[in-house]
Amino acid sequence: MNSARTRFFATVIMASIFLLGIFISMMLDSDFGKLEVKTVSIADGSRELSGLLYRPNSASATNPSPAIVLAHGIGGSKEMMSGIGLELARRGFVALCLDLLGHGGSGGAVEEGANEPSFGVLSAVKYLKSQSFVNASAIGLVGHSLGAGAVRATFAEDGGIGASVLVAGGLGDVSAGPAYGVLNSTFPKNLLVIVGKYDVLFNLTQLAAELLPAFGTQQEVVPGVVYGSFSSQTARKLVTPTTTHLFEPFDSVVVSETVAWMENVFKSPEVLVTRIGANLIYVEREAAILVGLAAFFGVVFLAFFPLTRVVGPRQEKGTVKLEHDVLGDWKIFGIWGILGLALFLPMFFVGFAISFPPLIFGASIVWWMLSVGLVGLLVLVGFLPRFSKVKIRLKATIVEAFDGNHLFIALVLFILMFAVVSLLQGVFNVNLRIVIPIFRGLTSARRIFAFFAFLPFFLAYFLVEGLYLHELHDWTSEKQGLLSDLLSCSKVVLGKVAPFVAVICLQYVPIVLFNLWIFPSYVGFLVEFLWLIVPIFMITTTCSWWFYRNTKSVWYGAVFNALIMAWVASTVFPF
Repeated sequence: MNSARTRFFATVIMASIFLLGIFISMMLDSDFGKLEVKTVSIADGSRELSGLLYRPNSASATNPSPAIVLAHGIGGSKEMMSGIGLELARRGFVALCLDLLGHGGSGGAVEEGANEPSFGVLSAVKYLKSQSFVNASAIGLVGHSLGAGAVRATFAEDGGIGASVLVAGGLGDVSAGPAYGVLNSTFPKNLLVIVGKYDVLFNLTQLAAELLPAFGTQQEVVPGVVYGSFSSQTARKLVTPTTTHLFEPFDSVVVSETVAWMENVFKSPEVLVTRIGANLIYVEREAAILVGLAAFFGVVFLAFFPLTRVVGPRQEKGTVKLEHDVLGDWKIFGIWGILGLALFLPMFFVGFAISFPPLIFGASIVWWMLSVGLVGLLVLVGFLPRFSKVKIRLKATIVEAFDGNHLFIALVLFILMFAVVSLLQGVFNVNLRIVIPIFRGLTSARRIFAFFAFLPFFLAYFLVEGLYLHELHDWTSEKQGLLSDLLSCSKVVLGKVAPFVAVICLQYVPIVLFNLWIFPSYVGFLVEFLWLIVPIFMITTTCSWWFYRNTKSVWYGAVFNALIMAWVASTVFPF
């Protein structure tokens, strides 16, 4: 794609796809103008909480509507619950998706939940009750994981809650104590419990036994059966969809059952027969955002060419001496992948002990990636030369190859991306996301600080990764052309993510086929992070390959990816 005319038309096409994807997602998110969607600030003592409010046009002071607060899990955000919120609002409910304490755009920290177990949900309920378009006597709660515990603490504090949905949380020892109340056949009112069949944190057989007092029965709780009655506000139901802990809020069964439950409680005295997955548009909204995100990066890549011409010519290589018959590409990918997997769990626990940067899970991620980079560098310099003919002149490859152009180009591209994303979020309430909003505004001074704290960790990792994935092969020597480029880029991306995909398969294939858990309990929960790490690594590896393919330097990709990862980490992880 060296032709200026070809690049121009490609840029126009990518920009058009991006704008179309964003437009379609906005139209779906407002149900084609039938809903008002806006970000609201909610007072929670001395803190401010951030919420995403869906208000049907039919909700008014003369026609107040029932309202639902939705709370996400640990490390989540209000956008992760917006699929349920959207579908509730389309059916006449006011839906408020909340960033819990320490998450997203909300103040506070997760550790404050010890003194405020509702994590701000109680303040959100009070906020909704103060709105003239809300029926204050018809309030429901939905919570996932950590948010389910917050929901349970809220209905223990506010006896006026008419319905509650606990999705993979709010149960067991984690939610024991006076702050959470004692589940029984009348408390809370109208309780729906949802736990995925492949949720690593729950044993469904044990759960069914634990729910006996809450369901008012001495016999085994049968999923899908309604116990009690809506007319007496004692309705109970257990649902076990075929999904995992991370993906429960996005599962069509979870969304449909939640919507039907709230309709049963607040709109009909009879049990409604609901077609699971019918008339749902949130999946199409997420697909439109995903297409827009892919096209967005296409525009970024195409914008890279004119910038390189402004700052100077491509750098020459000649810094690595490599014989490919001694150490092939898949051996290089294997070494890098083994390092990543071997250090994943140990460094996660190191991150819990060393809470810098001061974000939950964020500290673990940076210490993991830094350790992979440092150990990988030692292997590259001290180990490989002893057992192969791979020689690398580190000073020439990294130190002498750097110039200010790398930093300038990466900063310009990052600033352009940040400006577009901030515009989408601030004006149109749109977040570019893959399950979670991976790109969003830096909403506070402490998140800006976290962004800069992450940078050196990620820069070290991506510099060493560039040596493994790019310098040891030299993709610039490959035959050029669209098909050849696609094949070589796909090869690098596959080589990078294959070890992590293998672990995901190792965990879930035996579960699906034999109900065998390879990584149970908390270790299995950490494995679920790979579902999010894999797509992000696909993005960063594509970026670094593209930059190296056109500049013969690992610095462009390393600096750009460090900025991108610091941006993602500083906005996704909670304090």
